[in-house]
Amino acid sequence: MTEENIEKYRKAGKIAAKARKKSKKIIKKGKSFLEAAEEIENYIEGQGGKPAFPVNLSTNNEAAHYTPGKDARKEFNEEQVVKVDIGVHVDGYVGGDTAYTKDFTEENFELVKASEIALENAISLAKAGRKIKEISKEIQETIEEKGFKPIRNLSGHGLGERTTHTEPTIPNVKTNTTEELKEGQIIAIEPFASTGQGRVKEGKKAEIYGYNKPIQIRDRTARKIMKQAEKEYKELPFAKRWIQGQYQELKMKMALKNLTNKKALKKYPVLKDDEGSLVSQAEKTIKIEENGCEGLTD
Repeated sequence: MTEENIEKYRKAGKIAAKARKKSKKIIKKGKSFLEAAEEIENYIEGQGGKPAFPVNLSTNNEAAHYTPGKDARKEFNEEQVVKVDIGVHVDGYVGGDTAYTKDFTEENFELVKASEIALENAISLAKAGRKIKEISKEIQETIEEKGFKPIRNLSGHGLGERTTHTEPTIPNVKTNTTEELKEGQIIAIEPFASTGQGRVKEGKKAEIYGYNKPIQIRDRTARKIMKQAEKEYKELPFAKRWIQGQYQELKMKMALKNLTNKKALKKYPVLKDDEGSLVSQAEKTIKIEENGCEGLTD
């Protein structure tokens, strides 16, 4: 990795940290989810970055992948526990992936702290040569000591050029892996704490898509969307609302359906734990060094 590329990762991390801070002023009771998401994404671009994925504003038992559609009327209210997940890249280098939990109910302090403390403890262990299972064990034990369950099928992950998920994988529960962290890796650690069973399932709704592979398809709108996804976003996820207005609505919906059915695009359904449960999330991006790590989104 060249020093120039490292600086792009750092710049992306700094923009993500600023966007996280800015979002805390944007997100408030009575504000629409759509307005908030668009304001945060526009702020990222105004700072010289690009969203690495649509801003996620997952609520209550939703752990990840909720972003508002263009026609969404949902507003923030006092009954919500919201996960705010923000990603930033600079020239394709994803150095900013950060998340926090906003508890509008003001009744779930311990749940929010469980993921935050697990994140802090995990980062304190991160260094080249550290066994990943030691970090995962720390995350699991920290969350369980607070009386909650870590989400077993969501993990921290490596970040790279035009990708938000690469090696290594950092599970939120201990595994038997012998893999170690390596110097120079850019990784996002993201503990999730839940009052539910600690396992998410895919919901029916999806507003986020990603390019997967080229295919032969006759529909003109589908061909245009496929080429746009490949050229503009490559492996990075994009929101349906980002391309709305560029295509006739019904044709776009049919094209997205066809492209996902044929696996030219993949979709990212909202991920949920048990109905009635609550989930908190905390996330930061770090660069692994010989004797510790550099916080990119601090």
